[in-house]
Amino acid sequence: WLQGHPTYFERLAPRLQKYLPHLQKSAAERGIPSELALLAIIESALDPYAFSPGGAAGLWQFIPATAQRFGLQRDWWQDARRDPIASTEAAFDYLEILHRQFDDWLLAVAAYNAGEGAVSRARKRHGRGGTGSFWELRLPRETSTYVPRLLALSAVVADPQAYGIQLPEISVERAFIQVSTHSQIDLAKAAQALETDVDTLTLWNPHLNQWATPPKGPHRLIIPVGLADGAQLSLNAIPAAERVAWQRVEIRSGDTLSTIAVRYGTDVATLQKVNELRNHTIRAGHALLIPKPSADLSAYPAQARHQKADYTIKPGDSLWTISREYDVSMASLMKANHVGPTDVLRVGQKIRIPGAGPATKSQNVVRSVKYRVRKGDSLSLIAGKFSVQVHDIVRWNELDDSKYLQPGQSLQLHVNLAGAD
Repeated sequence: WLQGHPTYFERLAPRLQKYLPHLQKSAAERGIPSELALLAIIESALDPYAFSPGGAAGLWQFIPATAQRFGLQRDWWQDARRDPIASTEAAFDYLEILHRQFDDWLLAVAAYNAGEGAVSRARKRHGRGGTGSFWELRLPRETSTYVPRLLALSAVVADPQAYGIQLPEISVERAFIQVSTHSQIDLAKAAQALETDVDTLTLWNPHLNQWATPPKGPHRLIIPVGLADGAQLSLNAIPAAERVAWQRVEIRSGDTLSTIAVRYGTDVATLQKVNELRNHTIRAGHALLIPKPSADLSAYPAQARHQKADYTIKPGDSLWTISREYDVSMASLMKANHVGPTDVLRVGQKIRIPGAGPATKSQNVVRSVKYRVRKGDSLSLIAGKFSVQVHDIVRWNELDDSKYLQPGQSLQLHVNLAGAD
């Protein structure tokens, strides 16, 4: 395949330069085979925004359960599966665990793809006391080709001339470094201190969903090596009290932490931490400190991708009627407002309509995905799952929306991933 697609590495060159040196050096520092760094090419083509219909995301395609197992945080502020440093550490942790379990790197790689249970069961079926090499086991088709793909990539990288393949010139030095922010920091403040722009910081920190780094950490930013000189000193010089701006807000009758978080564009966990709240109880007349961006939200790419408009609840409104009126999915409404499908909407309450503001092409991170229809699926269910519109699915696939979907039917979806949980 690589010989038949000679432009593949050329198209991949910018991402190879951006991420591969870090992956290879991280492998070398651990003393594990450097070829394991090439797995990220197979997993994601080195695209931190890559994802699968099964919910895997990032360079290393962690599903939510495995991400949680290895401490990759997924919340309102970040999705660490897209963090090139944290996700690489987690991937290599996992591969080392699998190697200790199977005492064989090829089986460890197979288990990374299929799961350790699948490989263990294949060994038991093989007999011989639960042993057997990768080449002897009956594994899922995807896994049976996954390992040879890694071996093929390794062979080409080791000796491209032997296969008549031209590899792009890639520096062996890391393209980025990490600098400490010591605490949560507004990206606009950090950009000003580093004499760069918010777009650059967002580009190198694809895991950030909001206008600031996460309040719980990790307290660091990834920056290109071109900004490295004096970067740490510049960030150190920002007074702790000025890293994030704060506003004092009086609690009104009927307010909850959830409604306040939605109103001011933050999350409940942050409000609890900043205001030293042990639970969700708040009292009208008291005040809360709330973090706020130092610049207009349109200045932050992660925010601009998900511009929202406010809507005031009227008598008879429900999430369903609002979703129909504004042509958005119920799932996106619930996510944007931190409410459940059975929560009561109060007349006069303000909620946010996601996707109501302008977003430029450069602010979107759209990926095309093939989705296979499952039993019980409907257009509305699929639209809700991927935060797209029913009419778009119909248009993309030239469907007759009066006909039912059939299990096994293939659909093409175009999903904006940036800032998604």
